[in-house]
Amino acid sequence: MKQSYCLILLSITALLFFVQPTKAQTAKPAATSALLYRIEGKGLKRPSYLFGTIHLICEKDMFKAETMKTYLDQTGQLMLEMELDDPAAMKKVTDGTVLKDGKTVKDLLKPEEYSKLDSVFKSYLGISFDMLATYNPIVSSSIFLMSPKIIGCQAAKGYETELMKAVASRKVPVVGLETAEEQIAALDSQTLNDQLKWLTDIANNPQKPIDEFQKLNKLYFAQDSDSLYDLASNGMKESGMSQIKMLDDRNIKWIPTIEKTIAGTPTFIAVGAGHLGGKNGVVSLLRAKGYTLTPIRF
Repeated sequence: MKQSYCLILLSITALLFFVQPTKAQTAKPAATSALLYRIEGKGLKRPSYLFGTIHLICEKDMFKAETMKTYLDQTGQLMLEMELDDPAAMKKVTDGTVLKDGKTVKDLLKPEEYSKLDSVFKSYLGISFDMLATYNPIVSSSIFLMSPKIIGCQAAKGYETELMKAVASRKVPVVGLETAEEQIAALDSQTLNDQLKWLTDIANNPQKPIDEFQKLNKLYFAQDSDSLYDLASNGMKESGMSQIKMLDDRNIKWIPTIEKTIAGTPTFIAVGAGHLGGKNGVVSLLRAKGYTLTPIRF
């Protein structure tokens, strides 16, 4: 539970659009869209790889470790959205998700709203919302999706953790695209009122985020990063979430770091799948810089 919780705190933006109302998405032809891309060209001596993760998934649904290792072993470095093995950075992120001035969600909702929310969390997660009341609502909204009733298994895993395990025996460096401060800034870009509304929406209709999660899973298993981006984009627009701050600006800022990194060391880059597609997605931005990105199907 603790490990999965940390993953949510560190990579929460990949889960946010799951709980927002979205229009139905239709999977696109698989030939041009994937979750794994080979990065070549522009003077690179050896290829790097870009992989779109879903941060919590049942082990039975994960892509085969042997297949993933084939590409990991061709690189000399693992790059995640943030360094998950840095205790100081993890503490900063955890501290940064706590409500300011000693406030709790219980202070910010009507008693009947809080009671309904508490009941839903007890039903789906087996815990009182009191355990999460000191955190920003954006965090607890996403933790709701850790429920075994939603994910489909008791102990969900994160690709990031599994990738780190896979490279540990080779003593491969693990580096981050963002600092703890940048992760916190992305979370803080959403107003507290909007975050509270997401919580009350869950309390009033917990089936909705479940349905959205299932839509996303279908697109993820179809390895359709373009439609995953569309799902994220539509959800953000309809919920009032800033796509520019949560996705576009971050993607654009990542590109110079990625370029510098892959120029020096072949790297396996793993980021939330919602960051891959779209005109300001990592795939399009790297292609615009002159790299060749070839989709690879598992």
